[in-house]
Amino acid sequence: MNHSEKLQFLAKYRWLVVFFLALICAGISVSIFQLPFLLTTIILSAVGLLFAYHKSIWLALFFLSNLPTFVSSLFADGQHFSSLDIVIFFVIFFFTLLLSYLIARKYDLIPKLHWKYFSLPKMVVGFLLIFLVSLLTGFFAQITKQSPTTANQAALDELQKMIPLAVFSAQTLGAAFLEELVYRVGIFELVFKKQKLLAFLCALLLFAFMHGPSDLYSWLTYGLMSLVLTGMYAKYRNFYLNFGIHFLWNFFGLALTFLIK
Repeated sequence: MNHSEKLQFLAKYRWLVVFFLALICAGISVSIFQLPFLLTTIILSAVGLLFAYHKSIWLALFFLSNLPTFVSSLFADGQHFSSLDIVIFFVIFFFTLLLSYLIARKYDLIPKLHWKYFSLPKMVVGFLLIFLVSLLTGFFAQITKQSPTTANQAALDELQKMIPLAVFSAQTLGAAFLEELVYRVGIFELVFKKQKLLAFLCALLLFAFMHGPSDLYSWLTYGLMSLVLTGMYAKYRNFYLNFGIHFLWNFFGLALTFLIK
């Protein structure tokens, strides 16, 4: 086997090389940092495969999507959100939105922003579907006598008490843009562009998982919401439509929170 054939062999079975390296690194991490072996292996394998198959730009979008929350949480740890902190947050927030949009445009993941992509009837349908599944999960919580909230929502409620209203609102509404880019567009148009079923399942489960479900109720809450949003994207392949639906739902939740309090 000559040098060229060796390179072709490695390229063909790079997934196996990545998995083998992930196993080794996970084993080391378990012994040193006491990390869970299976979860560490899965994460390292996923990251390695994204690099091996030249799809690491998804990681950049993922990092950017979490940056606003990280910054606000970091400032909140100081127990006092100063005026300078607010300015810094919004500079980073708008930079994150702009850079995410430019990356998506550069790699042809989304079309140029235009009002024609925001179909009001479809947005209303998507919103009503999410509203319907939220009623179903609320009913499930009642009959199973569970608390009608999730650990993720409880954490957000606590964060809301520690950061300014403008920061919390921007973070909540901006999440619709960033999350749709990462969990719908990034999965369908980049990671699994030619595997529609895998894209659907990955987008469905990853979105729910990243919201930290801790029990059956929270899995249903985020899983069914993800099912609606993923189904809408799979059907129409329209980022702006999904963003509009997600934005409306987050705005609705934000408004309810303020009205109740």
